[in-house]
Amino acid sequence: MRVVRRNEMRAIDKRAIDEFGIPSIVLMENAGRGVTETIEEYFEVANASVLCVCGKGNNGGDGFVAARHLANSGAEVEIILLGKVEDLKGDALINAKIAKKMGLSIDEVTDEDDLAACLNQMIEYDIVVDAILGTGFEGRAKGLPAKAIEMINASGAFVVSVDVPSGIEADGAAEDPEIAVEADLTVTMAYLKPCHLLYPAREYCGDMWVADIGIPNTVIDPEGKLRMMTSDDAAFLLPEREPWGNKATFGKILIVAGSRGMSGAARLAAAAAARAGAGLVYLAFPETMADVFDTSLLETVKLPLADTGDGHLAESAVERILEMADDVKALAIGPGLGTHPKTVKLVQRLVREWRKPMIVDADALNALHAIATEPEMLKDVKSPLILTPHPGEMARLINGDARQIDRKRLDVAEEYAKKWNSVLVLKGAPTITACPAETWINSTGNSGLASGGSGDVLTGIIAGLVAQGMALAPAARLGVWLHGQAADIAAEDIGEHSLIAGDLLDYIPDAMTSLFEEEEEEEKYE
Repeated sequence: MRVVRRNEMRAIDKRAIDEFGIPSIVLMENAGRGVTETIEEYFEVANASVLCVCGKGNNGGDGFVAARHLANSGAEVEIILLGKVEDLKGDALINAKIAKKMGLSIDEVTDEDDLAACLNQMIEYDIVVDAILGTGFEGRAKGLPAKAIEMINASGAFVVSVDVPSGIEADGAAEDPEIAVEADLTVTMAYLKPCHLLYPAREYCGDMWVADIGIPNTVIDPEGKLRMMTSDDAAFLLPEREPWGNKATFGKILIVAGSRGMSGAARLAAAAAARAGAGLVYLAFPETMADVFDTSLLETVKLPLADTGDGHLAESAVERILEMADDVKALAIGPGLGTHPKTVKLVQRLVREWRKPMIVDADALNALHAIATEPEMLKDVKSPLILTPHPGEMARLINGDARQIDRKRLDVAEEYAKKWNSVLVLKGAPTITACPAETWINSTGNSGLASGGSGDVLTGIIAGLVAQGMALAPAARLGVWLHGQAADIAAEDIGEHSLIAGDLLDYIPDAMTSLFEEEEEEEKYE
């Protein structure tokens, strides 16, 4: 599903009007009608009391149209305009005049005293439509709009925001807004905007609906850069299973992981790769830990490697790992690996000398700090890479601040995927999968993933998909979606509080079969 930034949406509107000849007032009419039709999904609007609070721009114009259609459906509608009708322009003015001719009451509010007089009136409504500030808004809400927002939030009514909750920037501001409408429902026009998916803005949106306002599909680039990863996308990507296939058909993967005290991370990654469908999983680990792994991971081929003597991989293990390249599709490295200096050197050598796809996670990311921050060293990297940092690991890679990276996750992921010419999976809420040519915002997952080991499971899932021959970018975004879907299904059974990484392994099959169930349901109604 396409997601568009503010400037892109502005260009789409302009092209629809200028090149396709769709009058702007038609787009506004469709927008207001879309708001009404969505409200009707929630309420029997006949006899419902509705207050539409409109600003002076096109967002307010959408509100006037919605007010008209709600009135035609039998609702008792009042309108507050934050300004005077005579100050409106263009389509908003036309629709305000139409509303007046229909007999709808428009209270013109020009100062806070006038607005305060509406306060007692506002708490009497079943539904309040927020049509104050739209996608063009930037900064902080002030003056009358800010006061109106406070009143809407205090109204106790069901709040519906038009396009974006007023006070929220469409592109998703990095910081929590000082004041914004806390909507129960947001109806956005034509396409989702980043604020509908990125926190903290997402918390203000409530339920999200996209209204079709009649913009032709050919107006927008079908290969656009920013998208939301949906179940339909996941179903399309899921690898097919050939009935005649064998271990080699479904691919072999090598996972280099684990250190003394961190064997769990290696186990989670290896088990997840198998659950994701890899034909065979090799797990390479420090040889002094062989006794730990020999009694677990029954389906995994164990590969003890040279050890520093204290349960960490030695740099000399690199030769045996490189020998495995001919037998496997890809290498995943990092879960529980530790930061012993000799292990760090091993990782840095592998990144330079390995020639097949590589998934780099956890402690392996920390070992890449020098490579990541020295542009000339990036030229030595020959492997196609998937990097899977959380904000803290990303901060170490770029010498940044984890909190700011989390707030600006979309921009950061896009910038560094392009800079490093790699697939960058920036984990969090939501996880962003960025490639040099496109970026995907994930739609699955919950707070239960915020527990130790869940990232190791993600690494294993992605590795298992790459083993089956998937290209890196599709494997990364499908892996992220399946990881989140497994968590969502698990949370239905055991709740988010009790969800741990090991639980995810049991729900990966459910995440995959949920895609088949959707296809079967669609076929039933064709």
